[in-house]
Parts: sequence; structure tokens; C-alpha cells
Amino acid sequence: MPKKLWEPSRELIKNSNLFKYEKFVSKNYKYNFSGKYKKLLNWSVKNPKDFWNSIWNYFEIIGAKTDKFKLTKDLINSKFFVNSKLNFAENLLAKNSNQKAITFVSENGYREQKSWKELNIDVKKIITFYKKINISEKDRIAAYTPNQIETVECFLGASAIGSIWSSCSPDFGVPGVIERFSQIKPKLLVITDKYYYNGKEINIIERLPKILKKIKSIKSVLILNYPGKKLRKFNKIKNIKIYNFTEIKKLEISRNKLKKFDFDHELAILYSSGTTGKPKCICHRSGGVLLQHLKEHQLHCNIKPNDNVFYFTTCGWMMWNWLVTALASKASILLFDGFPMYKSPDLLLKIVNKEKVTLFGISAKYIDQLIKQNVKVKEKIKLKSLKTICSTGSPLSKDGFEFVYRN
Repeated sequence: MPKKLWEPSRELIKNSNLFKYEKFVSKNYKYNFSGKYKKLLNWSVKNPKDFWNSIWNYFEIIGAKTDKFKLTKDLINSKFFVNSKLNFAENLLAKNSNQKAITFVSENGYREQKSWKELNIDVKKIITFYKKINISEKDRIAAYTPNQIETVECFLGASAIGSIWSSCSPDFGVPGVIERFSQIKPKLLVITDKYYYNGKEINIIERLPKILKKIKSIKSVLILNYPGKKLRKFNKIKNIKIYNFTEIKKLEISRNKLKKFDFDHELAILYSSGTTGKPKCICHRSGGVLLQHLKEHQLHCNIKPNDNVFYFTTCGWMMWNWLVTALASKASILLFDGFPMYKSPDLLLKIVNKEKVTLFGISAKYIDQLIKQNVKVKEKIKLKSLKTICSTGSPLSKDGFEFVYRN
């Protein structure tokens, strides 16, 4: 018999987003699920048009929705919400208060925080910058940066104007970056001068000439400095316009109303792992990503407004995109950059505790390392705010599951 590790209390069920969603569907689609999840699941599979319509309506997507679907037996040719319009960034930036929106923490303890109001202002200034350097719809913007706040802001600015984003983390060497970005012909490269890993400073900006030599489509470069550190010196490069992120701070904010794009408008290009030859480009579209992530965040993970979501990821992994979209649920997000066990095997757990994280996402490999390091979580760290732990990347072992529930 499989062992039941956990089940929600009746109170937790009644206060869950999924319970509220079930009530919403019952009321609007005249279907009684009797509190049975399998009934709800079967309904969603058998009625894709009603189901996805209900997701749009329940999450109150900012946009113009049509009920036009073209559903075919081969899913790849199906079309959802034909001629519907939305702006991805507008849905992530709906909140504009002085409450915390994003926190950055590096391995060395340096911390930065931005409010929703500051985030909105920064993104509007980045929009002004993109337009100033003639970045337009469907132009590709490539980012080669650590997991810092400015990277999120540049992504939101790109999606706001309908450009297509793609990012790699600095642990990708120059050949890995060229293999990926050369396929998408980016017009702008966003790059950070350096990053830190396990106490070591690693120079990224020195890689720039090699990247530009191989990717001729890049006409402009935007340089970010690593949070809390002075910008590294670098040489000018012939025929390339180089901008410093500090210049953006001086720009006026864009006051133009954000354009709404087609539901299927391209949002971001991610890549296959490259284990079977050259990494393959995978283009994700804005409407599908927004609805899917909202569904996963709120119905699967029970994320609520003012929660604090932390996924240990780099911006070269799809979980980075998943993390950023948590802003659409009016939750704040936490970004970490560096070695997850720098000077202490329980470093991330201490951050989770200090920052009052409600959802903590990690990999199975990280949990395996906690077991190997014999980390005693319960004895040292209370984790009072933590509600959910997500593990992905590879299957979590039986020992890994038992470690989590024991600790």
C-alpha cells in the first residue's frame, strides 16, 4: 500500500483557491462537482472550451476575449481564443502599490527590494529606452545575466512592447550562448558585467567581443552591473552602441497606453537542453503562458495575493519564467543568485525563513544535497510562513520525500 504523506485539513480545502474556483465553475456552468476533484478534472478535459474560458474569467485577465476556438484532434494545430487580445506585462503589473514586489538576495547576503510602484516606473523607463533604440514588435532581445531584478524588468519591458525575450545564465559558456542566441538573431543583448559563485568573482563582460563576433545581428548592448557592486571597466567595441543601465534611470517614463497583442503573440524563446545535438528553440506565446501559469500558481500551488514566492533558479531555466509570472497573482517574488550552500548548507532555508517565503521551489538534487550534508532543519529553522515546497527538474526519490516530511 502506498503511504499517504500528507492531506489537507477541511479548513485548508475550504480556504483554497481550487475550492473557490470549483464554486465559480458550478455557478457559471451549472455543473455540480460535489467537492470531488476527479469530477472537476474530468470536466476540464472533456470541455476544453468551457474550461479555458472559465480560467480567463476566473482570473479576470486584462484583455479582450472572444469565444472562438479551433480545436482539432492533433493538439498542435488547435487554436485557442482566436482574435483575443492581451498584453502580458500589463497583467503582471496590475498592482501599483508601495508593497514589496521583488526582492533580490545574493550568496554574500547583499539584498535589494523594489515595490510595485518602483517596478512599474522602471518598466516604463525601459519601454522608453527600447523605443529610443528602435526596438519594436517581434524584435528579439537576448539576455546573458544573473538572476537579478533588472533582468526581470527588462523582460517585462520587452513583453510590454511585443518584443520577444530570450535569456541564458552566465554559467553557460560562450559556445553555449552563441549556439542558442545565433539562431534567434537578437537586435539587443542585455549583459551583466560579472557574477559570483561560491565566493568567486567571474568576469562576464570579457566574453562580449567573442559573442558579438559570432552574432552579427546584435546592434546594441545594454550593460547591467552586478547588484551592490561597482561596474567593471570594459573596452568600447566598433560599430556597436553600448548603453549602461544607469542611463535608463534618467529617462522619462513611457505614458503611452500598452498595446494589446494577439493571444498567440510570441513572448519568449527557450531552448532544449542540447543533449541531442544543437539546442532547439522553443517559442512560447503570451496568452497560453499567462493562463497556464495562473492556473498552476493559483489552482495547483494555492498562491494568493501578498504571498512571497521563491524558486531557486537561474534565468536560463524555464522555472525563471514560471517564477516571474507569479507577479500576475499579485504575489511578490524572491530572486537568489549564487551558490545555494555558500558557507552554509542551509543558506537557502535561512533566506526562506528570514524573507517569510510562502512557496519554496527547488530541485530534487538540492534536497539530495541536504540529506548528504545531514542538515537538521527542524532543530534550527522554524519556517513559519512556508506553506508549499515544489520540487522539479528530476523525480524526487523516496528518501527525498521522507526527508521533507520528517524535517
